[in-house]
Amino acid sequence: MKKKNRKKNKLKISSKVESLRSEISTSKKTKNKKNFFVDFKLAFFLTWKSIQRGNKSSLILVIGIMMVVFLNLLFTDAIFAGITKGMNDNKINYQYGEIIIEPGAGENFIKNTREIINNYKDESGVENIDYSLKTGVNFINRKNKDGRDSKKIPGILMAWNKNDKSVFDFKSNLVAGRFLKDDDFGKIVLGSNLSGGFGESVFPDDLEIKLGEKVLVNFGGKNEREFQIVGVYKTKNFDIDRRAIILHKDLKRVLGVNSEASEIIFRLDKRGDSKKILKSLKVKYPKLKIYDWEEKISFGASIGKSFEAIGMILKVIGSLVAGLVIFIIIFVNVVNNRRQVGVLRAMGIKQKVLVASYVFLGVFYILMGIIFGYFLMEYVIIEMFKVHPIKMPMADVAPFLSQRSFISAIFLFSIFALIGSIVPAYNQIKKKILDLLYR
Repeated sequence: MKKKNRKKNKLKISSKVESLRSEISTSKKTKNKKNFFVDFKLAFFLTWKSIQRGNKSSLILVIGIMMVVFLNLLFTDAIFAGITKGMNDNKINYQYGEIIIEPGAGENFIKNTREIINNYKDESGVENIDYSLKTGVNFINRKNKDGRDSKKIPGILMAWNKNDKSVFDFKSNLVAGRFLKDDDFGKIVLGSNLSGGFGESVFPDDLEIKLGEKVLVNFGGKNEREFQIVGVYKTKNFDIDRRAIILHKDLKRVLGVNSEASEIIFRLDKRGDSKKILKSLKVKYPKLKIYDWEEKISFGASIGKSFEAIGMILKVIGSLVAGLVIFIIIFVNVVNNRRQVGVLRAMGIKQKVLVASYVFLGVFYILMGIIFGYFLMEYVIIEMFKVHPIKMPMADVAPFLSQRSFISAIFLFSIFALIGSIVPAYNQIKKKILDLLYR
């Protein structure tokens, strides 16, 4: 019995010890939590008083510097993205659309054109569908009727079923003359890289032909026709600007076709809808070649990736600059207030609280730089460039700020700037109190 009682007492004592231990650990945790919140509030209070009592001109200057540094990160990336977007837009708006259908292997034309258009013209997300005829030809400028001193350039002749109401708006890109009317048989509109005389071109030669003159189009062998030039267009799409457009009825007669098409172009309300419609088309028409714009613009995608890599390198360098700027700002701030820091240390305020107060100050500068930099970029600079884009040979470029680019800029800017805040604050505040007070 005595042994049993002893065991029971031992168990009671051990359970009491365990409960006391848990109570002590719980109280320690509660105390630590309270201490943390007290330290946090104190650090925040010191930061707020530093901002409130500091020189307002210096504060505005520092925020301005941080805004410009962050703006530089956004702008560099946005310009590269704008160039890529401009080139892609030109390919989509004047050559491929969001979806393009081409003849199947071994075929010259799409036979069931009407069926495809009727099946999808009322599809949700489809804005417009049109089909074209196109053929390889030689464009000849016969300066002399006997053929001497003539210029011959191979190219593509195309014709759209809907003419000036087609999926591509060539009419608003005219640089000379007018676009084709419905009864303009024997008339032609040339691309600026084919006609010549409308700015620089990537091609070494052109027809050197003027509005109102006639161009001879050779369809192969002795099959030739003369067309009078009524207009010249310039889209800044190098390939399309090397082509020419005639009436659909004219080209149908030459090629001897009826409702066949060389390509069918889909224009969508949203580019993101292309995958869904593409999948449906491939299931219904497996023998045809069907692509979306991303598959066709592989060159633009490779340029975009190159620009992304360059942009990331420049972004890292810019973030390093942000880190150095904030380092200098915090360092100067701590050095100028070292006696105040020494007094606060002597009063018993923890070292980590003082470090945290300067880190909070750095965070304040970072947030202000991000907020003002973003608003200046989004609502001033981008809007200004939309009205006055940069005129480049391949496109009219306006900065384009993507969500991914914006988030990566915030991340890099914040990381380097935080490091730039912590290092000088810790290095200065960790010094001995006497050194802070008297040196």
